[in-house]
Amino acid sequence: MTKHCWIVFFFAVVSVSGRSAGIEIDPEFYHVRNAEPREWSHFPEKAERSRLEVNFDVESPEKYSVLTLRQEGTKQTWAVSLNGEKIGLLQRDHNHLEHGLLLRDGLLQEKGNQLEIFSESETPDDIRVGDLALHEERYAIDSQRVLALEKTRGFKRVVPNLQGMLSLECVDEESGEAIPCRFTIIDTETGALTFLGAESDDRLAVREGVIYSLDGKASVAIDPEKFYRIYCGRGFEYSLATAELGAGEVGELGFKLRREVDTAGFVACDTHLHTYEFDRHGDCTLTERIISAAGEGVELPISTGHDKHIDYSTDAARIGADKWMTPVTGCEVTTSFGHFNSFPVDPAAKPAEHKLRDWAQIFKNIYATPDVKVCILNHGRDVHRNFTPLAPENFDPSTGTFLNDRELRANGIEIINSGATQTDPMQMVSDWFALLKSGHKIAAVGSSDSHTVNFAIPGQGRTYLSVNDDGDSGNIDVSAAVDSFVAGQTWVSFGLMATLELDGDSANVRVLGPSWTSADRCRIFRNGELVKDLKIDDIFGAKAGEKFSDQFLLSDLGVGKGDFLCVVATGPGISEAYWPMMPPYQPDSPVLETYVFGMSPAVWVD
Repeated sequence: MTKHCWIVFFFAVVSVSGRSAGIEIDPEFYHVRNAEPREWSHFPEKAERSRLEVNFDVESPEKYSVLTLRQEGTKQTWAVSLNGEKIGLLQRDHNHLEHGLLLRDGLLQEKGNQLEIFSESETPDDIRVGDLALHEERYAIDSQRVLALEKTRGFKRVVPNLQGMLSLECVDEESGEAIPCRFTIIDTETGALTFLGAESDDRLAVREGVIYSLDGKASVAIDPEKFYRIYCGRGFEYSLATAELGAGEVGELGFKLRREVDTAGFVACDTHLHTYEFDRHGDCTLTERIISAAGEGVELPISTGHDKHIDYSTDAARIGADKWMTPVTGCEVTTSFGHFNSFPVDPAAKPAEHKLRDWAQIFKNIYATPDVKVCILNHGRDVHRNFTPLAPENFDPSTGTFLNDRELRANGIEIINSGATQTDPMQMVSDWFALLKSGHKIAAVGSSDSHTVNFAIPGQGRTYLSVNDDGDSGNIDVSAAVDSFVAGQTWVSFGLMATLELDGDSANVRVLGPSWTSADRCRIFRNGELVKDLKIDDIFGAKAGEKFSDQFLLSDLGVGKGDFLCVVATGPGISEAYWPMMPPYQPDSPVLETYVFGMSPAVWVD
């Protein structure tokens, strides 16, 4: 990875006075499962525990105010209880991370303390949890700050007062300009996203082990005794830089990123973005949403509050993010019979009615909202309120028609939702093909559905639209972007990008991606039927930029007038902390196989 970047180190050795005063309760990292059967086949058939119970004594209990632990793979709600009192929850996060909980005065005892971590959910959840320790007061965030953050972010985050200060900076290799980015910091001993002494503000969005920076700069306190691996990236289009930091080495780290994926003539759009602040789900404030989207290179973020019109533009301008993006106001109309993203909308307009039950009325109401031109069927294979739009009882894939007198009037459909992926990425592709063959004019969409800073990464699933932005991401022609969408000119990206262009009697196919994703397969479909299944050589599939290209005669593909072609590229998913893919939201199999994905629009042959 480092061959694609320049890393400049300026180290200053500091005296190490030891980790924060504290004591280890239990250093083990346990496999815990709350219910049977096991969630994923890569876990042992029998878990070590169904709940974690630890009994311990502690001298001078009044000294300790914070409990820390490590957790991984947490999907359901897991409570943490000390001496019969609930002190908090594990984070609902698939990542391996450190987590801290505040203890009220007088809760700890000298003898017979009992710590319990348990879930009352009946849905199986395989997690790992442990490495329990107590720390003194200097690990705890100010209590008034906690209360303020809870109102907008919904959880308490322990911000440790650590002694090693580290300054980070990211610039564009070609221009030397500071650019928005993501810094990911892991403890190399445990592999966990680590505690960071930094807080979110108008420049930074901070979580355990993750900092999004709007201006490419961040100062963070770290534990000077630990060894760290630090990643710096800027989403799909840029390289990834890495650095190793030894114990006692702090100071300044500079990273240079290069553009690896040429997207001239395209803009990166995420059509599905949320905040906790307005949707009461996830952990993200509006300012953190804007900063994290900028750090992932999302140029056209669509705000899709649940049945709300949330305008990002004022806050983007206030913090200077409008240099990097052109926010668009949209809405997720959250009905009992499907969720539908619509945009653009007049922020001052009344949101579409979400309690309607008849599809004809729902779509009529959505399109009646001032300025709306796009309506997307979201996560069509997921169950919400006991309804799945594309389930067999509602949709016939053999004819591409909906049952029960329902007619789909959406002009977009999510193929990749990186916050709620499918076990088989081709399932939604097949649904889309069926709709196209039945005469629907409907664009394919990639989105993140992110409500969080890091759990679901904004812009990981994205849609590229055909717009000449002249390199000015702050002044994108929104009308041109909408026209591209309505015309079906949408390129779905989830770590890869696939393009297909007709040139006379030939079709030119390309697969693009950064150096840190790999493509191993390229498929060409004619009218939804597979006509070419191509293996991409490992060496080329791992290249930066163009990973595959070839030209095919239309006659060899059996293409005739009125047919459509589409290209799908796939490869192995990413599990590393710098851009991890989430497990499927509602899996069809216990075998976990993540993937990267890119798909061209449907290209019709005249």
